[in-house]
Order: sequence, then structure tokens, then C-alpha cells
Amino acid sequence: MKVNLKNREFNSRVIGTAVGTIGVVSSVISFFDFSVTFRFRMLCALIVLGVCYYCWLLYKANHLESLTLNYGESEIEIKQGDIFSEEYKKDNTFRTFAFNEYFDTKVDEEIISKNSLNGQFINREVPNISDLDEKMSNDLHLKNNISCVNKKRVVGDKHISYELGTIFKYSDNVFLTAMTYFDNENHAHLTVQEYQKFLIHFWDEINNLYNSQTVVIPLLGSGAVTRLDGNIYSSNQILEIVLFTFYLRRIKFRKPAHLVILLDQETNKKINYYKIRSMFNGLQK
Repeated sequence: MKVNLKNREFNSRVIGTAVGTIGVVSSVISFFDFSVTFRFRMLCALIVLGVCYYCWLLYKANHLESLTLNYGESEIEIKQGDIFSEEYKKDNTFRTFAFNEYFDTKVDEEIISKNSLNGQFINREVPNISDLDEKMSNDLHLKNNISCVNKKRVVGDKHISYELGTIFKYSDNVFLTAMTYFDNENHAHLTVQEYQKFLIHFWDEINNLYNSQTVVIPLLGSGAVTRLDGNIYSSNQILEIVLFTFYLRRIKFRKPAHLVILLDQETNKKINYYKIRSMFNGLQK
């Protein structure tokens, strides 16, 4: 149970509302000449209704499946969805896929798994990988965000790494971003500080490129990269970091933004939307 009977914030809100309602009804009843028996029965009925109301809200809090948050003129939707669906392949929408710092494109189960989102993107939507690699190597924006040239790299065909958070605009509907460092054993790795730095740069890049269009992202950092600094972070904690950094960088956005965070079915079940809504109450719609 995501929200249990010991949740202080939930209890204070619900019980406070229930007690207040009972107090108002009791005050109204006191103005009428009802018998003691009738008043006692009315009080019992109100208590029963209050308990039912508490149970209903508790059930509802534990079965939230989506959330919409507002911050200024920007809107954030968090929900279950498929980033490959036709719904998000519109001209006014940018889908985002995360790659490693080298923007590797080789789907070989060693560097990129065919089951990962970027692996699926390459296999489904990139007709010519050589053309994609060439476009990236000649892209001026990527050249301005080079982190280093690693000629000693023994895995993969690429040796130029880019600053985390850097975005390559693949098409009018797709952004690719460098999200993780990659070691010589094909392992993605990040510290919490590096993850936050990635997100801050990522939001700045979005601000420069999104052109008031809807931006659709998966839960960046969820899955295999949920281990940061050797510690395991829940999907809920990852989502909190994503929202917190967006909140920090949103002040730089020149135009209203519409952000959609898509979760797969299993991840969506794990998200405590009640807690997220409470934490980002200032954003709540």
C-alpha cells in the first residue's frame, strides 16, 4: 500500500475535513428541538459516513494512475503510455530518447540492447544508421558540446564523448540526448550529482530547442540506471529528481511548456502519485 493508515499528512487532511464537517452539522442540529436519541443516531451516522469517506479517499489515493501538475503557464503530465504510439508522432511533439555520452548507435546486445528504448528507436525508426552517425558527427551543436576525445576507447566505434544533457535534433519529432557515462566494460554509470547535472543541462537544451512544442520523455534514469553511486533508487525517487530539476530550470523557459512523462505499466504501478502531488503541491493543477 502506497498510502497507509499511518500517513500523517493524509490523516491530517482527511480527518480534519471530516471533523470539521461533523462539527458544522452538529452545530446546525443544535438549533432544532430534536430528541437526545435522534441526535445520538445522527452522530453515529455521521461517524459511519466519515469512516466510509476516509476509506474511499484512502482507496483513491492508492489507485491514482496519472497526475497533471501546473507551474506558471507550463503543464506536466505524468501517466502510463507508449512513446512509440502514433499519438506522440505528431508534428507539434518532440519525443526524447536517451543515449550514452558517445551517442553509440550499435544495437548488438553489448553496447545497446534491442529491448532498451533507444535500441527500439534505432531498429524501428532509423532506416540508415550510417546516415545518422554522419549527421551527428557533422552537427554543429554537438561539436560545441564535446566533452573529450577518447582515442583509447576499446568498445564501440565512436571516440568523441559529449556533455551529458546535450541534445541532438534527429528530426522534427525526435530529440536524442546524452544521458550516461560509459566505461570500457559497456556499463552505464552515473552519480546522483552527475544525474542532476545531466537533467539541468537537459532542461536548458529543451528550452533552446522545443519551440513551444510538446516534449515527451520516458522516465529518464529509470531502469538499468536506477543504481546511482552504488545505491538503488526507486522509480518514485527518480521521478522526484526529474520534477525538482524541471522546477528549478523552468524559470529560464521563455515560453509555456507542455511536458509529458511516460511510464511503462510496471513503473506506473510503483509510483506514489499521492506523495508526488503532495511534494509538488505548488505545481498541482
